[in-house]
Amino acid sequence: MKVMKSKIQNYSIILLLGVMVSQLIACKDWTETEPLEISNPSVEQQNPALYAAYLEDLRAYKKNPHKINMGWFNNAKKNPASQGDHIAKVPDSLDYLVLEYPTALVDRELAEMKDLLEKKQTKVIFEIDFNSIKTAFLKKEDANLVFDTFVKDSIGGIFSDTDKTPYQGIIVSYQGKELLHLNEQERLQVEAEENLFFSLVKPWLDKNSDKALFYKGNPEFLIQKEILKAVDYIVLPTDNVADAGALNYALRSAMVSNVPTDKFIVLASMTSYKADEAKLGYFVDGSRSAIATARWAASVQNGVKIQGVGYKNLAYDYFNVLKSYQYNREAIQITNPSVKIK
Repeated sequence: MKVMKSKIQNYSIILLLGVMVSQLIACKDWTETEPLEISNPSVEQQNPALYAAYLEDLRAYKKNPHKINMGWFNNAKKNPASQGDHIAKVPDSLDYLVLEYPTALVDRELAEMKDLLEKKQTKVIFEIDFNSIKTAFLKKEDANLVFDTFVKDSIGGIFSDTDKTPYQGIIVSYQGKELLHLNEQERLQVEAEENLFFSLVKPWLDKNSDKALFYKGNPEFLIQKEILKAVDYIVLPTDNVADAGALNYALRSAMVSNVPTDKFIVLASMTSYKADEAKLGYFVDGSRSAIATARWAASVQNGVKIQGVGYKNLAYDYFNVLKSYQYNREAIQITNPSVKIK
């Protein structure tokens, strides 16, 4: 494993030098857009043989034990305005890419999904989120709408479309609620919602048992925790926490009976280049949450080995002056320090 990591590191150094040279040559042609984007020949074009060897080792590396890194990608734009709108341009060492708009993919997206999997063993997955569906129902403000029917139709519509797409896995997202302070009627409602949601996703899970399965939410709030035995990873919703102390709190809260502790992935948010999102992706001390969370996850916490990190708002990080996805690459490097990230 160490030899493989060293080979990937050596390939990356050589490939990086080639990119640096091409960028220097292209300096005179730089134009500033919003945000800044630099266009230069791809590494694959510059040295195809070396790049092929690099990809071979990258695929082998991902099949061996390491900390998982995953990113949430806003793929709303079907006609890309920049390279940052292409899922093909995400960091090579991401294990999973979550498409935020999983339905109605265009041919370009399907082709890029195929390349990501075949060339880099990056698996593209999608999320089905109960809270988002419930919020959409409440916004309708239609007295004739029946909640259960709306949820069934929404989930059925998503699965009808995604079944035609070669996704490699799913995130089942259900936050749940603390039951301690609820009255009997409220408790029954929460229980009914949980049963409804998981009864609707279970047929998909049974039919796709060979694909990656994530649960995202607060596992301590689940009434029926059997699904946690079946999932590959449990993603804790920590992308809005204020500091490492809050990460510790979220972890300790999740460590209850019948919740496996060897499956935890934590979330962070990348920062934004938009003026109205100036605080996004930062801890209260001003540090970048992606970097700080990666450092936290790299160490054993409360006796638990964290399995990986997920990065929300991934596409924002494409736009950096020095390097595309600069801080996501740095975070991945922290969690898997022996691999140099392209």
